[in-house]
Formats: sequence, structure tokens, C-alpha cells
Amino acid sequence: MNKRKKRRIKITYVFGIFIVLLAIVAVVLYVGSSKVEKTVIKMQTVNDEYIAGQNSIGEMQSVSDYLTGKCRTFIITGDIQHAKDYFKEVQTDQRREKSLREVKRFDRTGTVYTLLMDALNESNTLMEIETYAMRLACEGYRIDPERISPLLTEVSLTAGDRALTAEEQLNKSRGMVFDDNYQETKATINNDIYGSLDVLLEKTRAEEIRNYHKVQHILFLENILLIGLLIVALAILIITALVVIRPMRRSTALIQNNQFLPVKGAAEYAYLAEAYNKMLETTRKHHESLSYEATHDALTGLYNRKYFDTVQSDLADENIAMIIVDIDYFKQINDTYGHEAGDDVLQKVSGVLASSFRSEDYVFRIGGDEFVVLMVQMTPALRHVIENKLNQVNDSLDAKGSLAASDGLPPVTLSMGVAFSSGGDPEVLFKEADQALYRSKGNGRRQYTFYNDIAKDLS
Repeated sequence: MNKRKKRRIKITYVFGIFIVLLAIVAVVLYVGSSKVEKTVIKMQTVNDEYIAGQNSIGEMQSVSDYLTGKCRTFIITGDIQHAKDYFKEVQTDQRREKSLREVKRFDRTGTVYTLLMDALNESNTLMEIETYAMRLACEGYRIDPERISPLLTEVSLTAGDRALTAEEQLNKSRGMVFDDNYQETKATINNDIYGSLDVLLEKTRAEEIRNYHKVQHILFLENILLIGLLIVALAILIITALVVIRPMRRSTALIQNNQFLPVKGAAEYAYLAEAYNKMLETTRKHHESLSYEATHDALTGLYNRKYFDTVQSDLADENIAMIIVDIDYFKQINDTYGHEAGDDVLQKVSGVLASSFRSEDYVFRIGGDEFVVLMVQMTPALRHVIENKLNQVNDSLDAKGSLAASDGLPPVTLSMGVAFSSGGDPEVLFKEADQALYRSKGNGRRQYTFYNDIAKDLS
């Protein structure tokens, strides 16, 4: 009896404290309601800051158009002053980057900044086309690129472009900055800068206005409900303790042990329990299907053949370049130096391939000494990008390369075949890249072949 009475008093004490706290909270809510309107006014101020940022966004658009104009004018006229102005903006003035920093200063959520960063990245991609086209124009006009900018001298032309006549070089450079691909990229930049930002700003302003009226309405209701809230507080507290707090306390151990929760108690708690159970079940399935061992090759750490089939299917509708890679005379390396050395060579080649391509590209080992690289967002117009990477890979692995000089492994070279796809059959793409690989092997190895070249020969 004494224990029961003591427990009863203890509960009364706890509930008494809760009621006092609830009354204090009610008073604070009442006083705080007068501050909500000030908060809404601040939201309006934030919205005005977003709108003011359009000036900075317009500056970024203006500079993008400025660079395009300077590039095109130089390529058409050969006036190097336009090219100098182009690189002065890129290297010295940097108004795009300044505009981006200005946007970041007032962008509290980071959303606008992210969108504009995407636009800047697209613009930088466009600059790669523009600088290559200007470098080609320099060849056509017989202009020393050093007179314009050191950056221009670092651009390497393909062997095919160097072999063109001056007139052909000028025609090609002009085509690069006026073709559909260039125009589409330019349109993408404009859409990122204006379309996305305009939608975001309109949505933000409309949302803040709606919230303002909503808060005003809630303030009115709060003043009425505060008195009623005090009356029903005790009943709500008891119900909450029985159907929410107690089940949650019992569920703590279950959550710590990653076990399913019993679906009972208050409707809100039952809903949370169901959501947690579904999430737990989904997480377990994901851990089973997406484990590291299921998607990666044990020896090299690259993606494996199983994951290659999945990724190839997922990218079936996108512009990709498939590169099939074979190690030249790998069987002889195994026979001469042993399988342990062969494994070391596979790991070495894997490391070079993984570090040579972009983070968004995929590198696979699909069996033996055969590797596949899937480069996303790749078209024949960007062939020079692939050529540079493949030359870099073979130069790194060659007997005279910096890697081979220090690791004590036998010299390694690669034969490679490349094919492009713009949404075709994945099996056809693999066959085309494989056919290009065998052409590389037939021509003496340590080289790469594009299937497009084979197709031209056949036609």
C-alpha cells in the first residue's frame, strides 16, 4: 500500500510539472504568435533578395553570350583581338565566377547556386569546343596561338585535323561553333540560367505568400484555442502516455536491434511503425542486392560482368561510348612470369583505367584480361576526348612509361576498340566495339580503333 501510494504521488508530481510547463508553453505560444508576422516579413525580404539576384544571373548569361560572340568573330574574321578578349575574360575578368559568388552570398538554401553551377559546368564544356575550334582556326589562318594565349597552345589537334588544308581547317572550326550540337548546348545553358531560376523564384515567392496568409490564419485560431488547450491538456497527456509514449519506449530496444515494430497504439505511431517496417525491409533487400561483392571484381576492385549487364541496360537510351580493352600477349606474361605477376599486371591496368576516366564513367573487368569502359554523354563529336585518354593510358603502361619504370612488372600495352551508341541495341554496340578491338589486334596491337572508321571503310 505504501509503495502504491508513493508511486501515485510520484505520478501526480510528474503530471503537475507537465501541466505547469504546458501553461508556460501556452503563454509563450501566445506571445510568440505576435512574432510570426515579423517572420513572414523576413520571408518577404528573403524573397526580394532572390529577385535582386536576377541581376547577377543576367550577368552570367551576358558573359556566356560574350564569349560565344568573341569566339565566333575570331573564327570568322581571324582578328586575334577577339580571341585575346575571349581569354582575358576567362583568365582575368572571370565575371561568371564573380556572379556565382554573388548568388551564393544571398542564396540561403543553395538551390539557385546549384542550378547556376550546373550552367557554369555546361558553359565550361562549351569552352572546350570553343578553344579547340579557335586552335583549329589558328592553324587555318596560320596564326601562332602563343600570340593569343598560352592556354591555346596547350590544345592538341588530332592528326586528322592537322592534315586538313587551311580552308578545310577554317570550315571545320566554323562548323564546330555553329552546328546543332553547339546550339543545343548553348540552349541548355540558357534554359539552366533562366528557365529553372525563373520557375524556382516564382515558386518560392508564391509559397512564401501562401505561408504568410496561412500563418495569419493560424495566429487567429491559436488565440482562440489556447484556453481550450489548457482544459484538454490533462486528457491529451494521458492518452498520449498510453498510446504513444509507452509503445515508443517498448520499441526502443527493437529499433536498436533492427527488429520490426509491433503496429499498435495511436494511429500516428502505427503509421510510423508501418513506415519503419517497410523501410527496414527495403534496406535489408538493398543490402542483399547491392553488396560490394555482387557488383565488383574481387581481384581488381572494378565493376564486374554482372554489374556491366545492369549498367549497359540502364544506359541503353543514352549517348555512350563503349571501349573494349585487351591486354596484349597476356597469356605470354602468365606463362613467362607466372600467374602472380599476371594478377599484378591486371591490378596495374585496372588502376590506370580507373584513374584515367571521369568519375561518372564506368570501368569493368568482364573476364580474364578483358575490360570495358562505358563513357556517358559521349558522341562522335567528342572523339578527340577519347583519343587523348586512350593515348594517355597506353603511354602510362608502356615500358618507357613512368609506371612501368618503378614497379618491376613486365611491359604492358593495350589493344582497344571503340564504338558509339545513341540509344541502339546494347548487344549490337558490344559487337561493334569488339569488331574494332579485333581490328586493333590485327593491325599490330598497342593501338585503338573506332568502329566508325571500319564502317566508313566498308561503305
